[in-house]
Amino acid sequence: MTVVSLLIFLAAGAIGWLALRADSSTQRWARRAAATSWTLSALASVLLIVVGARALAGTGESTTLESSPPLGAIGLHVDSLTGLFLVITFGVAVPAFLVGLTRGGTSRPRLSAAAALVGLAVGLVLAANDLFTLLAGWELLGFSFYLAVGFDRTRTGRGRAAVLAAGFSKTSGALLLLGGGVLAAQSSSIALSDLGRYPGPWTALGYTLLLAGFAVKVGLVPAHVWLPPGYSAAPGPVRALLAGTAVNAGFYGLWRTLDVLGKPPIWLTCVVLLLAGVSAVLGIAHAAVHADLRGLIAWSSVENAGVIGAGFAVAMVGETVGSKQLVAVGLLAGTLQVITHAAAKSLLFVSANAVEAGLGTTDLDQLRGVTRTFPFAGLGLVVGGLTLAGMPLTAGFASEWMTLEALMQQFRVGQLPLQLCMAVCGILVALTIGISGLAFVRLVGLTAFGKPAAESKPAHFEAERSWSHRTATLLLATVCLGVAALAPLIVGMVAAAIRPLVGTVTDGALAGGWILQPVFPDFSALSPTLLWIVIPAYVALTVIMAVLFSGRRFWRVRRTTAWTSGSEGAPGRTGYTSYGFANPIRKVLAALLMTRHELRDLSPDPETSTGRPAAASARLGYVVDVTDVVQRYLYRPLLPMVRAVVAAARKLQSGRLDAYMAYMLIALLAVIVVVVALT
Repeated sequence: MTVVSLLIFLAAGAIGWLALRADSSTQRWARRAAATSWTLSALASVLLIVVGARALAGTGESTTLESSPPLGAIGLHVDSLTGLFLVITFGVAVPAFLVGLTRGGTSRPRLSAAAALVGLAVGLVLAANDLFTLLAGWELLGFSFYLAVGFDRTRTGRGRAAVLAAGFSKTSGALLLLGGGVLAAQSSSIALSDLGRYPGPWTALGYTLLLAGFAVKVGLVPAHVWLPPGYSAAPGPVRALLAGTAVNAGFYGLWRTLDVLGKPPIWLTCVVLLLAGVSAVLGIAHAAVHADLRGLIAWSSVENAGVIGAGFAVAMVGETVGSKQLVAVGLLAGTLQVITHAAAKSLLFVSANAVEAGLGTTDLDQLRGVTRTFPFAGLGLVVGGLTLAGMPLTAGFASEWMTLEALMQQFRVGQLPLQLCMAVCGILVALTIGISGLAFVRLVGLTAFGKPAAESKPAHFEAERSWSHRTATLLLATVCLGVAALAPLIVGMVAAAIRPLVGTVTDGALAGGWILQPVFPDFSALSPTLLWIVIPAYVALTVIMAVLFSGRRFWRVRRTTAWTSGSEGAPGRTGYTSYGFANPIRKVLAALLMTRHELRDLSPDPETSTGRPAAASARLGYVVDVTDVVQRYLYRPLLPMVRAVVAAARKLQSGRLDAYMAYMLIALLAVIVVVVALT
């Protein structure tokens, strides 16, 4: 069934690519072909969910394409861990493909081909049984990112974002090729399960290269700079696929690497802990002050990559010190956050797509009271924002609680470096969760529920009124809320998937009934399910008591003129703007955000800068702007060196065939020397 699903993705991509719009007479046929392509992709996703569910139940699949006894079998294999990620990844892919059936998705037929290519590549990576298949799927995934990000030629910044996505995808692939090659040479096999069979002096190098390759794809610092512009530049229906589906291939790679290679070096574990904490706080800091809805959601992906990486790093600590309980709690926390991120990020991008299609802008200062104009998109922004903020009754509350509980276990580790790094990571993640509340209060309170501006633009309701958009929104919102209500069942599913890695210690995550605990008994406990009963009951009780004791006065509304300033009749809109609400964060985190204030010529295009002028009517304005510290101090100084290397490489492209043959001969000799040296 896995092969059938991948073939359906391939057919969907071919149909979408061949659906040309040469003239007006072919437009109807092109729309039908695009709708067919999106539908086939959704069908393939459903089949992969079934495959994953069967693997979780103990019925895996294996497909051998080629077998060579010394090197192992080349093909596909679905075990419990793969099944878990298939269910998570393609569970959120189905609503994303449904969004493509709106008029905006079918009007661009080849967009469905790019989306199908993303699904094909992710499925191939997750089901790969050997290094060759994994690298083939990974290269295909990088190519699909390039096509998706660079698809919309009219979007500002599209070219730069596509080049960044392609460049970092190639870097990630090169790291995986080098790391996998080192481990394959050491183990004499390309089967993923055999790469750690014979640990040796090169294992640490292979371990580091593989983790680095997967970390680039998920957006951990310092390889995060491609992610925000890439997600912002991608067309609306595809953003949810990239952020909620494709990124899970990187997280799966991290989980599988830990499964195959086992105990990592102490220094590597410390590096992952620190990078995860820095990624979390840097991502949420930029999300909290970003002036654009797409940028806010994209930077939140960097934050979530850090939080997920923190849970994974705890599992690495457990492998380092030989504690299966730490491995279990780390993987449980990380996987729950993967589920939260996949559902909430897909929901936010689906809703942002409807808002952008309806109002023609994603400027947060121009988006007020979205729920009044677009109720389904507003519902998505509210539920997705509350989920990523970690509010009770959402999946984010349970996953972030488990992550903090996992990081609090540093006292069980006997090595001081690991204790200190876990403590630092825990502090940064706790700070991140606090800032995320402010970031998404801005989104929910002002963008979703704020008072609309009197001069608001006329809205187009095609996406909002589409059955596919409404169905996708309701499905993703149900996942965000349902995971919390059924948290013990979800934890049981995750525990079954990671049981081959840690054994039966995952049973300690369930304290009986509907209560969760961080694997270690009598440490702490939480029941997200009971909160779904207690919190609504207290709200209802409060309302009933207020009505009983206040009588008719409870329903009386006292209206008065809102206070605007110290002078009566002062003009201007009452209340915060989205930009003004984020000013305290710009001040408090000025060192991290590199906040700067200056007078400059006002840009006519607000998308060219993350800053917002204070006086739009003047030629000069007071501007507050922020900068990514990693980009400023790491990548910009490297640009002259990169340009020099590119200039030197151009000289090698002489156009002479004999020169190219000489290059190939030199490369072949180098490969032979390396192979002889390693064997």
